[in-house]
Amino acid sequence: MRILIQLPEGLKRKALELAGELEKKGNEVFISSSPCYGACDLALDEARRIKADKIIHYGHSDYGVKSDIPVEYVVFDEEIEFEGILKKSLEFLKNYKKIGLVTTVQHVKQLPEIKKFLEENGKKVLIGKPSGLAKYPGQLLGCDTGSAKSIEKEVDCFLYFGGGIFHPVGAAIGTEKPFLAVDPFINKIQFLDKERDRARKRKRGTLLKAIEAENFGIICSTKPGQLNLEAAKEIKRKLKEVGRSAHILISNEINFESLENFVHFDCFINTACPRVAVDDFERIRKPMLGVDDFKELIELLKIK
Repeated sequence: MRILIQLPEGLKRKALELAGELEKKGNEVFISSSPCYGACDLALDEARRIKADKIIHYGHSDYGVKSDIPVEYVVFDEEIEFEGILKKSLEFLKNYKKIGLVTTVQHVKQLPEIKKFLEENGKKVLIGKPSGLAKYPGQLLGCDTGSAKSIEKEVDCFLYFGGGIFHPVGAAIGTEKPFLAVDPFINKIQFLDKERDRARKRKRGTLLKAIEAENFGIICSTKPGQLNLEAAKEIKRKLKEVGRSAHILISNEINFESLENFVHFDCFINTACPRVAVDDFERIRKPMLGVDDFKELIELLKIK
């Protein structure tokens, strides 16, 4: 079987090991070296070009992307010791009784143990149900915070267990309750309320700039799980209704240096990954809004 394997950046170090295991079973193996931003970013074009029989996509759960090539998703479960750092987190949680517990797919199997530990230490713990693209209770995606939002009204505080702050920052922005991030890999505990406030202030500033814009570039990605052409067309239509000029920009990957060369655009609307406008705001001098931000913008433009 001809197999194309695809790994996110943090797992590319395992590429040779995984390819070797598949080759020992008689498979012809190719490795995608393109950046991989998530399960929304399947290497379908590469697989078609080499006539692969299957893609094995490591590190993410099934995103529901339709594909003419079979895709096997392999999640890397990371069982990591948690009692030590959770004991430290109890001091941060002393003023909160009801805790909403969230994590990434790598740690969802540990959530019942973490829940038990916190409950043994006097907390009431809730694990939310996924309501969008996530598959498992308590699971966060960069673009899907449903597991947190589903229990927000029932908790006093959220606790995210896992590496980095990419996933919990997205959830913090989408909720109002205090958000504690517990990173067992670097032994760091921090509230993300300041990151939430900064993101919201940046959004307000971007909206104020966008109100004055006349020419809009609407970014539309061809990545399998990010293609939103109909949304882009609808945004263009609504902008024209309020007297703005708009054009749709098609690309597989957002290149900020290339966008800067479109000097006539005053503002960009991003219909691809919703985190781009949040996390990459410093990489472009022009204001950039996401789809949800655009809904607010269009209402402001109607009353201007």
